[in-house]
Amino acid sequence: MFFLTILLMFGMFGTLFMLVDMWFPIYLIPMVSMGLKTMGAMLLWIGVGLYIMRSYSTGAHVFIDLPNSNQTICVHQGKSSTKFIKGRKTEPNRIQAKGKGYRGTTTNMNIKDTGLPLNVAGHDVMITSQDIGHNIPLWVADAVDKWKQKYGVRNEEEFLSVYNQIKNIKTHRDLERIEFLQPLLKDADKKFKLYSMKIDDLREMKDLLFDGRVVNVKNYLDWAESATPYDNESIIDSDVSHRISQMGNFLKGQSGDMMKWIIIMFVLVIIGIVAYQGFGV
Repeated sequence: MFFLTILLMFGMFGTLFMLVDMWFPIYLIPMVSMGLKTMGAMLLWIGVGLYIMRSYSTGAHVFIDLPNSNQTICVHQGKSSTKFIKGRKTEPNRIQAKGKGYRGTTTNMNIKDTGLPLNVAGHDVMITSQDIGHNIPLWVADAVDKWKQKYGVRNEEEFLSVYNQIKNIKTHRDLERIEFLQPLLKDADKKFKLYSMKIDDLREMKDLLFDGRVVNVKNYLDWAESATPYDNESIIDSDVSHRISQMGNFLKGQSGDMMKWIIIMFVLVIIGIVAYQGFGV
């Protein structure tokens, strides 16, 4: 919204100065009139230029293009930033795009397409990461995050080990026999969450996701089998996060705030120059 406001402001002032002969009550000599009109054209194009620069620097311009069934937009998470990039769908079930590939070893990405894209303005949109060789459906990210918090697992090995023990329990008391869960059960809130689940749901490690669907470990394992045909790193072992609060902190970094102040100062300088030319001559 900030850059849209800047675009509209530059457009408004640029148009006013380009039409100065229509609304300014005092006759201006040709040289001054020409200078104000030129300044108006410059203001107009500066606003457009800033908006286009911001659009391309973030990759948001990819949503303006018409949807293409052979292309997909990747919300690509790199080591230092996240950017929208456009990928091309290839067979069998792959996405090719320019950028740092798996673990930064290549300059072109060849990402496994596991399906379930989001539809944004007619475009297929997927979440990808530099450290993972496949896209990440939102339900997978949400489920993994819930399991890591609820059961305290840190990697896929721990996750499968806990699951193999939980799936055989008969009562809630059997949870206390699982050594890995002992530290977790000392926390009253986490223990209450586990004990409040039905035994059948607990055996399958079922969880309610953000979109209302209920998934279990089998859903994840079926997806993981197709997502990692080349033994790519498990999503449970990765640092990929979909928490809104963390993304908010990333988007509101210091560089973004500094950029706003720089643009505001630039606008004030331009207005001062225009005012001086218009009224100081």
